[in-house]
Amino acid sequence: MNPAIKHLPRREQDKLLAREARNRMTGNWGEWETIPLPNGTGGVGWNMEVREARKNRVFCVFIRPLADGHAHLAVSSLSGRRPNWHEMQRIKNEIVGTEATAVEVYPPQSQMVDAADMFHIWTVDPLPFTIWSVD
Repeated sequence: MNPAIKHLPRREQDKLLAREARNRMTGNWGEWETIPLPNGTGGVGWNMEVREARKNRVFCVFIRPLADGHAHLAVSSLSGRRPNWHEMQRIKNEIVGTEATAVEVYPPQSQMVDAADMFHIWTVDPLPFTIWSVD
């Protein structure tokens, strides 16, 4: 569960989590709201480079622009439940576009950071490989 709701009474937490589950099941996420984040708002590390967040009824996505024009998307929800493939594809499509390619990274253990129930994808165009056969 996201620490943002831990201070709420249990009944309110349950209500919010049930609403999130219902919206995920129906695909009724609502519109994305854009929240600009001034330079340095995010705290330390990569968070300092986040320039905006987008949120809807289900997900919050931190967007960190990269120097090469690509983007790092960090996805979270109140429940902390991992977005499934279709949800991540939809998030990618709605935030960076249907023709953008994004990847999820599984780093070496020595570089792993697991401080929050956040799920990350990075845009990479073009990929140095493809899922299609190359003849």
